[in-house]
Amino acid sequence: MIKASSIVLLASVLIPFVSAAPATLRCHENDTVIEIHFGENLVLRYNKAPTAEAATNEAVYSRTGYIHPLCTPSGRVITGDYAADHPHQHGIFFAWTKTDFEGRSPEFWNQKLAAGRVSYVKTLQVLSSPEEVGFDVEHRFDDLTAREAPKPALLETWKVRVRVVEGYYVVDLSSSQRTAGASPLTIEKYHYGGMAVRGNTQWLEEEAASIVTSEGLDRIAGNHTRPAWVKMSGLLDESPCGIVAIPHPANFRSPQWVRLHPSKPYFVFSPMVEEPFVIQPDEAYVSKFRFLVFDGVVGEAEVKAQAW
Repeated sequence: MIKASSIVLLASVLIPFVSAAPATLRCHENDTVIEIHFGENLVLRYNKAPTAEAATNEAVYSRTGYIHPLCTPSGRVITGDYAADHPHQHGIFFAWTKTDFEGRSPEFWNQKLAAGRVSYVKTLQVLSSPEEVGFDVEHRFDDLTAREAPKPALLETWKVRVRVVEGYYVVDLSSSQRTAGASPLTIEKYHYGGMAVRGNTQWLEEEAASIVTSEGLDRIAGNHTRPAWVKMSGLLDESPCGIVAIPHPANFRSPQWVRLHPSKPYFVFSPMVEEPFVIQPDEAYVSKFRFLVFDGVVGEAEVKAQAW
C-alpha cells in the first residue's frame, strides 16, 4: 500500500519535469481582421475593416487592406498607422501615386485628394497548419475621379506567409496586380509610390531611428538608390529593434529604386522613379518582399542569411 506521504513525494519529483508545449504559429480570421500569433504573442494584424483609430481621423483617410500592427518577437510594435504627420500611411501598405487611367488621373497614395481608394475585397484562404501559416486576400484599387461612380482600376492579390527563423519573424508578402477590366493603368514617373513601410510614431523623434541600405547609405545618401535591402531600426520603449525589407531579385526593374524619407520613419520601393510603366490587361504586375522583424541588432551577415 502506498502511503499518502509517498504520493506527495512522488508528485514533487515529477512536477519539475513537466514543461509547457513549445510555441507555434497560428492564423485566424474574424469579421474585421486576420491575425497571426506565435504562442500568445501577436505577430501581425491584417485589417479587413477600418480600425478604431480610423474614426479619430478625417473620413478620407480611412483605409483597409494593410498590415498593422507588425510586432517584434518581444511584442514591440514596429509599424505606425494614421500618424499625425502622414495619416495616409498605414503600416505595411501598397499604393501607387501618379497614374493615368482612361484619361483620368486617379491617385491611390495621397488619400486627402479623394482621387483613389485601396480596399479589402475578400479573403481567398487562411492557412494555419504545421506546414504553412498565412493568408491570401484580394484588394481593389478604385478610381474615384470617374464621373458616374468609383470605377475599379486594379485587382490585387496578397499572399502573406510567416515563419520564425533563429528568433526572428520572417514575413513573405507577394503582391499580384491585374487590371480590373480592359483598360490599362499607367504608373507615371514619380519620386515615390509602391510597397511601403511606415514605422512607429516613437521614431519621429530626432535621431530615434536610422534607415540604412544594403550599401551602408543613410536615408539622405541612400534616397533613390537601388539597394538589395533596407533596414529601419531604433529604440522602442528603450529597447533596440527593427525591420529589414528585402525585395525579391526577380521583381520588375530589380533592384528597384527606394524613397527614404529624410526625417519621417518610412520608406517605399518605387519602380517608377526614373520612368513610367504600364500594367496591361493581359499581364500581372507581380512583386515580392521579405520582411525580417527583430529585437536587438542584426548585421549584414544575418540579413544575407535570410535573403531570397
